[in-house]
Parts: sequence; structure tokens; C-alpha cells
Amino acid sequence: MSALRVRRILCPTDFSPLATAAVRYAAGLAGCSDPASQLLLLYADPFEPPPYFTSGEEEGMAASLDQHRRAAKAQLTAYARENAGKGAEALVAEAHPAAAILQTARERDADLIVMGTYGRSGVSRFLLGSVAERVLAEADRPVLTVRAPKEGRPKRTPPAVRRVLCPVNYTELAHRALIYAASLAACFGAELYAVHVVEAGEPAADAREETACLCAWVPEGVRSACSLKEIVRSGEAAAEIIDLAGTSGCDLIVLGGQHKTFSDTTVLGSTVVKVTRHAPCPVLTVFEA
Repeated sequence: MSALRVRRILCPTDFSPLATAAVRYAAGLAGCSDPASQLLLLYADPFEPPPYFTSGEEEGMAASLDQHRRAAKAQLTAYARENAGKGAEALVAEAHPAAAILQTARERDADLIVMGTYGRSGVSRFLLGSVAERVLAEADRPVLTVRAPKEGRPKRTPPAVRRVLCPVNYTELAHRALIYAASLAACFGAELYAVHVVEAGEPAADAREETACLCAWVPEGVRSACSLKEIVRSGEAAAEIIDLAGTSGCDLIVLGGQHKTFSDTTVLGSTVVKVTRHAPCPVLTVFEA
């Protein structure tokens, strides 16, 4: 099993408590995976005058916008020093947040994007914030989402990573996610749960046979890297993953995500969407190479 190297982590922030929690989570990942890892903190704002301004009003506002840019850079630099250490780099982008995150990740060759996301209520489901939805739909590298708790203010410090849950379905993408999860579990000294959910419509198999199949599929390198527990469940994949994460006290979920095209729009698979929206802990989505 090749060791996970996270050389550069991009973490967008809007200075909110949730964003600060994500920044400190990113700092913890950077320090664990590679002492030389670089943390990039990004603040994005179009810095544009309102669309109804006249050309004369826009000229008058130019000086104010320039002052706003300089103030944002100074605030982000101080914020980075306080919450992520002296090695963090402060970046200010003149663009809408989602576009800025995706472009900066590509330009700076970030290995991982870590972002906090507030949910908003839907008619019959919980939705992620629009920025996180777009980043997840278009990202070509792993994305870790840290969601606000249902009650109270987000903590400024992340919880210790003691248990990592990785759902697998015997595909190459699941193998990639498992390697990533095992590396993180080894890094934090955490226990790794590899779970396979047998869904309705799949050929029925004896539970012992299914467990043996899962054990045989897991690479030996994963087993030697960290404390591993193989679990087989039956039911709807997302529901079983979310339930297991809650009942076992998992601190992080790592799963593979595929981008699909629907009406000329890039979307995520339903299991990833449901888990990311409802999981009781941060979710790291690993995409195809």
C-alpha cells in the first residue's frame, strides 16, 4: 500500500465559526499526513459593485473596493496565523466562491479541499450549501466537507479522529478510497471500519461468505497499516452507512464518488449525496483518478 502524501491542502473560509473549524481540521490533516504539507487559506469575493450602479457610481466605488481587497488580505493573513499556524498561506481571489475554490485547487495543484458547509432546509430533505454542492459536483480531487451540527455552534477545534468508516463495493474506486482511508487511519492512530452493504436486488449470500469475500478483497497492505474491522450489512447503502457512522461513533467517513451527467449537468451519485448531507461526522469524498 502506497503511503498517502497530502502536500497541499486548500481550505476556503468566510471567517465564520464553521469555516474556522474546517481550517483547524485542515491544519490537523496537514500536520499528520506530511510535516512539510502546505495549507492554503482562501477568501473569495467578486469585489464587484452592484449591477444597478451607473458607470459614474462604479468609478467612485473603485477606490472603496480596492481598500476592501487590501483589508481582506490583511484580515486573512492574521486569521491564518491565529488558526492555522505561521506556515499557512493566505490567498484572496476576486471571484465567486465555488469558481475560486475549483480554479485555485487546479492552479496550486492542491491534493485535498477541506471546506465547512452550512445546510439549508428543503421541502423534504436536507440540502448542502450551494458552494459545497458545486465544488463536490465539479472537483477532480478529494473534498472533505465539515457540516455544522444540528444544534449549537460548531466547535473551533476538530474532534480527535479515533474511528474512520469506509464503505466499499469491490470496485477500483472503492479500492482507491480504502487506501486513502487506511492512510488517514494510520496517520491518526485510528481504527478503520470497512463496510460493505448488500442492497436489495443483489444476489443473496450467506453472511459468513460475504464477510469472507470482503476480507479477501481488502489488500494486505491496508490490514498491516492500521487496526481494521470488516463489516457486512444489508439494506439501503446510504441509510446503513449513516446509521453505522452514528452508532459506532465514527469521526470521519471516506467514500468513493463518481461524477455523472444528467441533462448536461454534472451530478454526484445518490449514495454520496445522501451520506454527505446526513452524516453525523465529516465526509471525505475521493474521486476517480
